[in-house]
Amino acid sequence: MSIFYIILIVILLLGLVMTFVRGRKISLELSDMVSSNKRTIRELNIINELTAALLSSLEMESVIELLLDRAKELLRATRSAVILIEPGGRVREFHTSLGPAPDCKIKLTGTLLKVFEDMTPLRATNVTETDDFKRFPDQHPDIRSILAVPIILRSKVIGELIVTDKLQGDSFTPADEDLLLTMAFHSAFAIEKVLLHTEVLKMATTDGLTGLHNHRSFQERLENEIERVRRYDHSFSLMILDIDRFKDFNDAYGHQAGDIALRSIAGVMNDNIRGADMAARYGGEEFAIILSETPLDGAIQTAERIRGQIEKLAIQHDGQTRRVTISIGIAEFPSDGLSREELIESADKALYYSKRSGRNKVSTFS
Repeated sequence: MSIFYIILIVILLLGLVMTFVRGRKISLELSDMVSSNKRTIRELNIINELTAALLSSLEMESVIELLLDRAKELLRATRSAVILIEPGGRVREFHTSLGPAPDCKIKLTGTLLKVFEDMTPLRATNVTETDDFKRFPDQHPDIRSILAVPIILRSKVIGELIVTDKLQGDSFTPADEDLLLTMAFHSAFAIEKVLLHTEVLKMATTDGLTGLHNHRSFQERLENEIERVRRYDHSFSLMILDIDRFKDFNDAYGHQAGDIALRSIAGVMNDNIRGADMAARYGGEEFAIILSETPLDGAIQTAERIRGQIEKLAIQHDGQTRRVTISIGIAEFPSDGLSREELIESADKALYYSKRSGRNKVSTFS
């Protein structure tokens, strides 16, 4: 065989090898492209689903739960967290994928604070030794890598969306950062919608002067409490409170002093009831308190505590200290009334007895 044919065969073989290598490379590139497209489609589906779900919800708890779940899924993270702040910078909500952390004293300093102040994401690979993360709840495992992005609404930071530690142990990438920023962008409008809805509900059910529940809200809650107690065969108590000689107080010191007195008394009431109870402005200088699952003896103790604190209350106005007293009537369901109207009437009669027998007293219908 001549040297020419040998060279030709070698050239052909080299061509075949190069073609195979090039084909293999193209195949791998196509495979990577398909895989990348699948990831992109998956991410878009998750974000679209998240956006639709967020905008349909009017409860903050549901919005936060969705954010936590989808952030973990999308970023393939072991944990996620949402921090929401109020206009003054105080933490409003702090939830994690391990559950809410209402008692967490998270310290918003250093890098975490920088996310809020500078509106810039934080992406770090080792944060276990920094002060910012030492105050996470005790039940949280050590955090190694973290990605945190600001939740921005109308050029103001209202919160922070956080994921920690990828499942495979990898570090978070710039692409991960972009994804989380996209989630934060969509979540901002959902959070705004919930806050506006909450504010509207609050305005509809709250007395503007005292911040207590209004008369309508009180009547609805009383009806619901009666139905609930009937089902479970429990009891509860109703208190109706009235400021003694409040017209004389207003005439002597002015309506501004009267408003201060009303707000101060409302504060005492709120300080002396539980989360399950309800304090309302019944009308004018009258208030009402529903003490959930509280028998008469417990209601008397609460009423005496409120009466005593209001008697000692120093109401400041125009550099002067004013004082008021309050009379209270108590009725217990079901022994003092089987309906909303009967129970209110019984508490009113007890209040009238307190007024008639000297004021600044607590009386029960029985």
